[in-house]
Amino acid sequence: MKKNAFTLLEIIFVIVISAILSIGAFKAMEMLYLRSAKAKAITDMTLRSQIVLDQISIFLYDRIPNSVIGYKPSDNSCEAITELVSSKPVLEWLATMDDNLTNREYDGFIDMGLSDNNSSGDGYWLSASNINKTIDDNDKLNLIFAGSFDEGSTSIKACEGAFGWHKNDSNLSFDIKIDDDNNITLTDENDSQPKYIYEKYYLTKTAYAVARGEDLNKTNLEKCNNNSYIFPNDINFTNTLFLFYNYKPYSNNETFCGDNSSGGTQKGDVSILATDVTAFEAIYVNETIRINLDMNRSIRGSTAVHISKQKVIF
Repeated sequence: MKKNAFTLLEIIFVIVISAILSIGAFKAMEMLYLRSAKAKAITDMTLRSQIVLDQISIFLYDRIPNSVIGYKPSDNSCEAITELVSSKPVLEWLATMDDNLTNREYDGFIDMGLSDNNSSGDGYWLSASNINKTIDDNDKLNLIFAGSFDEGSTSIKACEGAFGWHKNDSNLSFDIKIDDDNNITLTDENDSQPKYIYEKYYLTKTAYAVARGEDLNKTNLEKCNNNSYIFPNDINFTNTLFLFYNYKPYSNNETFCGDNSSGGTQKGDVSILATDVTAFEAIYVNETIRINLDMNRSIRGSTAVHISKQKVIF
């Protein structure tokens, strides 16, 4: 009588075949997982990079034209973006008070006929019939005449005594006060009074800076947000892109908190724009600012995923 039983050789053969099939199935599942992880990372970074570029472009849209600079904290060097001869890792600019302008709290124009273009008493005064005194609010507003920019003057040196960037003078940015008769008085010292007065002007009360952690001082971030900012420990500081605001370079040599140079007093607030940012660059081409952004994310067991995007800002 024949026995229904497996021999040892048959059992070994079955085990070997099962092992081969299991390895193949595992490899197939691993490939599916990696492909899914890469697709998810690409989708996520594509959306986040676009959102970040859109956010930066919105802020830059309200820039004061010739106040935009490139800055390198490691050697405290700065150049107007229109004159960049080498890449600078930090982008900075003065912002207009666009919200107040939209709310019709001022219109950005003065009456040249009623304004006093001679320095006397407390300084020059400008007749701005449509300005609302409440926007002053002890917020250290500064006024910058648009004429210097609209005429395309090549004498404007943004990093050399124009707006106060990184311990420089601010000879083209003027402290003001607004009286009950809707007059704007330029309250700078007499030697800082403007050589020319123009009909159009900008108001500003904050500067902005965009920079990666690689070019910053992590310890200085503790000075941000009224000395209360704490950077998350689970995020790579080097590849984090930050937005700095609420600081005034024309006032007491203020610079953005996080600046790792000795080029001013660190002030203001910070927020995270994006993580996984391996490169950030701003260049000036044909009267537009072009923002280049690279993002990189590691995928365990596979090559990293890379996204590169550009945004043109007019």
